[in-house]
Amino acid sequence: MLKTDNIVTNRFVELVEENHQVITEKYMNDLLKNPDTPAYRKLDRHDVYESGNRIYRELSRWIVKDYPRKEIAKYYIKLGKERVHQGVPFTQAYKALVLQRRHLWLFVRENLRSEENLYKDALEIANRVVLYFDRAVLYLLMGYEDQIYKKW
Repeated sequence: MLKTDNIVTNRFVELVEENHQVITEKYMNDLLKNPDTPAYRKLDRHDVYESGNRIYRELSRWIVKDYPRKEIAKYYIKLGKERVHQGVPFTQAYKALVLQRRHLWLFVRENLRSEENLYKDALEIANRVVLYFDRAVLYLLMGYEDQIYKKW
């Protein structure tokens, strides 16, 4: 497990690293049943699971500032291109990221409820997670645009 000087950050990282599969399963169940993401039902379930699980596994590196922005860009631009080829509309790819972030926070909130007295530190983690997903959306969109405009 990656460590920092911040107890709440360490607890968050530990929780996500130890439970990434559980969080991914909850996310996958929602993604594949959600009326806003029907294109994902046509994709290989294992590939979608691995993509979601990878994000949860590597998120802890971003949280402890050990994951360069260019790696996030590279991954999401590639993912955007893949989703275009798979026929996933951008709005559904965006919704998938929203659901992924939501399931992460639902899980963390449920499991860190007793540690809410460290609000300031928890807020800092929340801000880093939001920043991660905001960048993910930007780079995903860049991958989409690169593929779409290449065809013209």
